[in-house]
Parts: sequence; C-alpha cells; structure tokens
Amino acid sequence: MAPVRETALPTTAEHPPLFAVLGAHGGAGASTLARWWAPAADTGLAWPASPRTTQRVLVAARLCMPGLTAAAERLREWHAGYAPDGVTVIGLVLTAARPGTVPAAVRRYRSVVAELTDDVYYIGWHDELVVLDLAEIARYSPFDPAPARRKSRLTEAVPLDVHRAGAHIISRLAASHAATQHDSEDQS
Repeated sequence: MAPVRETALPTTAEHPPLFAVLGAHGGAGASTLARWWAPAADTGLAWPASPRTTQRVLVAARLCMPGLTAAAERLREWHAGYAPDGVTVIGLVLTAARPGTVPAAVRRYRSVVAELTDDVYYIGWHDELVVLDLAEIARYSPFDPAPARRKSRLTEAVPLDVHRAGAHIISRLAASHAATQHDSEDQS
C-alpha cells in the first residue's frame, strides 16, 4: 500500500495544481513530470488525501517490469477503494527506462497494466535530462503551442511527447469539468 499525504499539495505555478503526479515507485520520474507540466504537483510516492488541493492523480512509472508491477499495485489499490476518499486516477504515464526498443515481455505486460486505466501516456527517453536540474527544464502550460519540429534543448521547450501528453490530460480534465457542470445544471 502506498503511503498517504495528509498535507495540501504545494502551489508552484501561478495557479493551484489541476492534478498530482504519484510515483508508483522510486525513480518513476514523478518530480520531472510534475515540473514539465505546470498544472501538476508532485505528490511523491503518496496518495494525496487533502481535499484542500487536487486529488486527481496521474500514476507515473518507468516502462520496465518493476515499474509496471508497481503501477499495477497502485492502480489496483485505487480500484479496490484503498486510496483516500476523493482520489480519482486520471491515467498512467510510463516513461522510458532506457533508450531504444522496449523488450517484448515488457510490451506484453504493459498491455495488461494499461487495462487498469482509461488513459495511458508514453514519454520517451530524453538524454539531456541526465545533465539538468529540475529547475532548468522548460515547462508546459495549457494552450502553449507545440514545440518546433526541430529538436529544442529541454531548457527551451518541453519535448513533443511531453507536450502532447500534457495537452491531452488538460483536454480530458476540461471535458470532465464541463460534463460535471452540465450534470449539476440539469439537476437544478
């Protein structure tokens, strides 16, 4: 079972976070992902339990057997009702564990784990991360244009895969919010 974070998530950008990135295991990349996506907060390895900030969670894991196993454990905890009240898992983000192709056994298990959530995002290997501090990497904000086709430095722009995933997450959250608003108006 993952630990529970009782304190509110920090506001590190202009607005409170829209979603939290939960590392399924140490080294999952949750801090990097939360830094890349300005509307996100890093909740470490703990479920966010405070209703004062978002409890929408994106589970993060490395794309390797231990990472997928940890992600499956977190997703099964949530499905079984063991996450704190109010937590909603909005998807799974898998980051490359190494450059190159993913081994067949990992690809097969990935498809099994992917069935535990509606949305799965894939972030490739980005060599430049190895030499940068978190504070140095660029951030994605909603409505940012896609990065140029030429490869930009990570200090200048987020990678295209990070931008696409961020835009999709924000679109899904906006659609969910609009549906909730529509339902509440119908009930009034």
